[in-house]
Formats: sequence, structure tokens, C-alpha cells
Amino acid sequence: MTAATTQASGATQASGTTGLWAQSTLIGGRVLKHFVRSPMMLLATFGFPLLQLFMLLATFRILVRDTLGESYVVRLAPLIILVTAFSAIGSSAIAFWVDIRSGVFSRLRAMPINALSILFGRMLGDLVRIMGIAVLVSLIAYLPGFRFEQGVGAALGFFVLVALFGLMCTSIAVVAALSAPYPPVIMRWVQMPTLALTMMSSGYMPLDAFPDAVRPVVAANPVSTAVEALVGLSHGGPLLVPVLATLAWTVGVSVLCAVVMVRKFRSFVAG
Repeated sequence: MTAATTQASGATQASGTTGLWAQSTLIGGRVLKHFVRSPMMLLATFGFPLLQLFMLLATFRILVRDTLGESYVVRLAPLIILVTAFSAIGSSAIAFWVDIRSGVFSRLRAMPINALSILFGRMLGDLVRIMGIAVLVSLIAYLPGFRFEQGVGAALGFFVLVALFGLMCTSIAVVAALSAPYPPVIMRWVQMPTLALTMMSSGYMPLDAFPDAVRPVVAANPVSTAVEALVGLSHGGPLLVPVLATLAWTVGVSVLCAVVMVRKFRSFVAG
């Protein structure tokens, strides 16, 4: 009787929103622990964006300043933050693919927890990692001249947009993990599209520098809208259209992915 009562209490707790959040937080903490215990992951995640930032600045800083009349770091620092979130889709998807097909998932499923907490915990851990990189890159970029010149509110808006962009990336990663038959397929699915969107964006060079024929495509690119919005919130410039376009992209893709991921995950759990 006592065991049955305890089990029922656990099931009630697992089904509640508070219980789901608490369980997702615990699993998100597990994701972060695995991340910080891997020196290679730390080096790749934090070292590569900073290396890319300073290498591109050293190569193109004077060229961009002389030809376009603007400081390159103003545009490059937001781009590096977004590219880091974009490039993490593949590794995050593979890690989640392994998790849900290993003994870890079976052990978690044997516990009185909401199965969706496994899904949300992965996304929460990855989102915290993306925000940590965003803060680090913003701080380090102060050395070559990056500044939040539009006030505290705009700086907070800067990180809110980064969080929404990160949420979109983690959502795509989870859908890829649930859909791929094996890990190498994931890289084929995400590597080329993310690389193409990054290269065909106004992050590496302003929109006016692109040929007229491709300019509308570049302007509508979600990386371009996010870069322009982050530049407007940090340095100044057009704000309304880039912010609204970024909100449309990030919220729209995240909601679409949420519908697909919940359906696929429930099907996966049901076996």
C-alpha cells in the first residue's frame, strides 16, 4: 500500500510542470557536466570561436575599415557568436542520438520521471553552453574594440536574441537526432546548409558588398537578419526590421521543430 502510494505520488510529481522543469534542470546539469569534463570539447567550443575572431580580424580588419569605413569587430563579434551556435548543431545532435540509443536512456526511463525531461534537459544544457560562449566572446571582443554602445536594455536584448537563436539551433539538433538512422547522416544533413547560410550572410561583409542578383537572398538569410539585429543592439543602426525578421525566423523554426520533436520523441519512447 505504502509503495503504491509512493509510486502514485512520484507519478503525479513527474506529470506536473514543476516536476518537469526540475527534472529537465537535473538532466541539463548532466549534459553540462559531461561538457566541462571533456578538455577537447572545452577547447573546441571556447577556443575555436576566439581563434576565428582574432584570425579574421588580423586578416580583414584594415581592408574592411579602408573600403567600407567601419570597424570589422562590430560585425564580426556577433557573427562569431551565431556561427558557434550554428556549428554546435551537429555535435549536439550526435551526442543526443547516442544518449537516447544507449543504456543511459533506459536507466532514465526506469525512473519515475517525465520522459520529456530527457528532451528538454538536453536542450537546456546546450542552450546554457551557447549563452556561455556568447558572454565569453563578447567580453574577449572588448579587447579589439567591440562595445555595447546602446545602453543596458539594448545589451539585454542582444543576449535575448542570441538565446532565441540558440533555442532554434538546439531544436534543430534534437529533430536531427530523432530522425537520423545513424550519426554520419546528421553531419550530412546539417553541415552544408549551415555553412552555406553562414557564408551567404552579411556577417563577413555588409549586404551592399554582395552582387545585386543575390542581395535579396542574403538579406532574407536568418544569419544576416540576426547579425544586423545584434549589430543594431550593440553598435547602432537599423533595428526594427532585423529584430522582427530574427524573431520570425527563430520563433517560427523553433515552434515547427517543437511539434516535430514531441511527436517523434513520443513515437520513439513508445518503441
